[in-house]
Amino acid sequence: MVPPEYGGRSTVGKCGEPGVSTHTPTTLPPDLSWSLTAPVIAGQPRMRLGKPQRNNRVSYPASTERALTPGLPTKPAAVRLYSDAGHCNVLALDFDAKDRTTEQTADVAYDVFQAEALLDQAGAWFLTDYAHGGSHIYVLLDQPMPFLKARELVEAMAQRWATLDPSPHQSIARGCITVPGSPHKLGGHRQLTITERSLRERVAGLRTPARALRQLRLTLRDEIRLVQAKRAATAAAEPHSTPVVYEAGAGRIMGHKYLTLALEGDWAAYDYDSPSEARWAVLWSAMATGLSREDVAARMNDGRWPGLWALHTHRPHPWRAFADDWTRMEPLFRAKNTSQDNSVHTSDTSANSHTGEPPVRDSHGVIRTWRSLLHEVETHEFPGARGWTRRLLLRAIAKQSHEIGSTLTATGIRGLSLATGLSIQTVATLLRELSTQDDPWITLTLRAHGREAAAYELRIPDRHAAPAETVRWIRGKAHALRPVFECLGAPAALTYEAIEHGHGSSPETIQARTGLSRTAVTDALATLIGWNLIDGHAEEGYWLTSDDRDLERLAERFGVTHARATKIATYREHRRLWWAYLERHHIALHADDLEADREIRALLDEMRLHDLDPPPSSASSPPRQQALEGVA
Repeated sequence: MVPPEYGGRSTVGKCGEPGVSTHTPTTLPPDLSWSLTAPVIAGQPRMRLGKPQRNNRVSYPASTERALTPGLPTKPAAVRLYSDAGHCNVLALDFDAKDRTTEQTADVAYDVFQAEALLDQAGAWFLTDYAHGGSHIYVLLDQPMPFLKARELVEAMAQRWATLDPSPHQSIARGCITVPGSPHKLGGHRQLTITERSLRERVAGLRTPARALRQLRLTLRDEIRLVQAKRAATAAAEPHSTPVVYEAGAGRIMGHKYLTLALEGDWAAYDYDSPSEARWAVLWSAMATGLSREDVAARMNDGRWPGLWALHTHRPHPWRAFADDWTRMEPLFRAKNTSQDNSVHTSDTSANSHTGEPPVRDSHGVIRTWRSLLHEVETHEFPGARGWTRRLLLRAIAKQSHEIGSTLTATGIRGLSLATGLSIQTVATLLRELSTQDDPWITLTLRAHGREAAAYELRIPDRHAAPAETVRWIRGKAHALRPVFECLGAPAALTYEAIEHGHGSSPETIQARTGLSRTAVTDALATLIGWNLIDGHAEEGYWLTSDDRDLERLAERFGVTHARATKIATYREHRRLWWAYLERHHIALHADDLEADREIRALLDEMRLHDLDPPPSSASSPPRQQALEGVA
């Protein structure tokens, strides 16, 4: 007869009990369970801390990721399952009693019993833990398993057991799972029910051999065929995109399909016949985007594109294969570009332009003065989380004003949505609010009409006219929301910016500069230090240890770049449909709208009469003052 602890078999009593009784003789201390199992289960030495959500649930976003520590975390923590090469050390089976009803808990117990029996029969080595009605089984592998094989096997098991959630194995970048010893969201810890000796034997070297995995696949052959058929049907229904290059607004981004391949390496999902074909498609798209061989190699090496690296690992010498592929593709790509006039798409959803006469002399000086003045007063005029979105939008308009060299811009709400990370509905609402305030920072100078977006102009409020004369220009580039902070959050963005501008001497200084609470500043500092973006401590202050390139690399690792590519594709489709609608229907404006537009155009012309005047004499007011008078 097989001993109760063989393969991690549980000795827990009633399945309805919340967690495991502290009186069970074989229950191990949480810190010991964590320190022994977390390094073995983790595909790389990284963990993510839990973030409470609604409905008593917890998420594990990339923004909370930290280096894996031997000490037990104080919050629920999940380890990353896959390495940057797309391999896992364990098959993590997550049996979930979602609402923790008596029936669901009983279903989990039954499915776990069936799964353990199947694994025992195949000769697998595994660990089982329990917490609040749910259970995890960790199948320890003798050899790391590639992403696609692990995903297919776990999804096949999920076809057999309804309580098994396959999601931890469905993404290289996001796949993670809480491990034995981790605190649980409902209290207590995930607990193993085997002896310390048995646990040490397993983590020291008892692993599931290849023959046991072959036996598992043979037993689950019908479920595997079903999974393969479902994936083939999904691939057939999904449209195939072509490499698209995006530039202004969101940087250069590959098409959604190719970025997904670079991230996940799931070549079968896109109906490729082999990894080699998928690999060539990704490399071709990277070339079309303007990436060099060094750029692509860096993304494969540092974990930003684990899927592309996984597409190479089936070959004996992956790096040599990559270099050979690139060398063969380069002349073919150049020849095609020479023979065809390939146009380059931009991410702007409306033309980023200004109307009227040439821009004000020294427009960049006016814009910089406007930005610096906003920087000085924004925490008082736009306080708190509610004010943060308004500050973001104003910065985005200023950034685009710099790009075209004019205080008057007409980018459209979708272009501003990309720059701020806000929804298009939020952008439209905030534009109306900001432009209709008393003594506003921006004014509506031209209403949207047909294909033309509404035009807004930067304006220094009358109440700040005097400080504008002497305000000190802030250093650095104009930024709205840098992509990485779409994931790390607004508090981290504000804290990073405060340190960037020399306000990082203490948490109190950062708090005064950002308008955040002390708790928000403390959490933001922990996040930034955890991702090696800053360094320091409360006594000596904080300083940057990163630059814009580091932020871009981290944004790619978080998948923000991928998300932006998806958003851009959606916005381009919106624009195509709108233009098609305009071609089918002649939109006639109401008489009141036409009259209002005529008044606005007349006002715009009047505001720009000074553009035609000759340069003032040296006895006149200084250039910066003249520029300010032009937009006051």
